[in-house]
Amino acid sequence: MSMRPDESLQLGALYDALRTPAPMPADPRQMTGWMARLEADAALSGLISRVLNSGTATTAEVTDAQALFERSGTAADPARVTRAYEVLLHHAE
Repeated sequence: MSMRPDESLQLGALYDALRTPAPMPADPRQMTGWMARLEADAALSGLISRVLNSGTATTAEVTDAQALFERSGTAADPARVTRAYEVLLHHAE
């Protein structure tokens, strides 16, 4: 099933937002959480890039990245990220 144009635009806009990570915290105690969010956002942006460019991601890849997001959070809008995972899961192989 091919992705609808609005879904592609939504994923592309989120990808653009995720490409610029949140600034590193000045407080070293916040570094662990920041790194975890950075990792979760990188996993999602990698999936988005692959799906938009080659059209494929497996269900396991998407659910693994989604679990990382649910555990670590995101620097982006959580509602947008949740919707992106819904789209990715819908189109996963």
